[in-house]
Amino acid sequence: MDRRGKNTIGLRKLTTSVLFLCFVNLCAGYPQGGASQDRESDPLVLKKLSWFQDQKFGLMMHWGPYSQWGVVESWMLCSEDELWCQRNMDNYVEYCIKYERLKETFNPVKFDPESWAAAARYAGMKYLVFTTKHHEEFCMFDTRQTDYRITDVGCP
Repeated sequence: MDRRGKNTIGLRKLTTSVLFLCFVNLCAGYPQGGASQDRESDPLVLKKLSWFQDQKFGLMMHWGPYSQWGVVESWMLCSEDELWCQRNMDNYVEYCIKYERLKETFNPVKFDPESWAAAARYAGMKYLVFTTKHHEEFCMFDTRQTDYRITDVGCP
């Protein structure tokens, strides 16, 4: 809260997000590491990069067991106590254990990807990126590498 009693945290987060996206958009056409590094030369990669850069407006979706708590993706596992990722528990280790057990109650039977895609299309979005594995390592796909996945028998 500022001295007038206004909530400035939301505005700061929004402003920071917009500035970050502007920065990413400005830097998208430049190679990493400056002029000394070679630019991409593979024609297929260049074609895909050109397509993506022309899309401009899209949806990047982070969604998984953590959505049951309404928290900011897996940043809730940060041990830092920042305002934007504060937890509702005093014991960090206990919190992490409960967080990882969210898999046991994650059952997105009402998930309707067609309606999400239709809403994005209606809003004018040109693409959708669905994060299938985020920082906390929960897999939204089948794999034999871990039981921390949506297709595990312990995940409804």
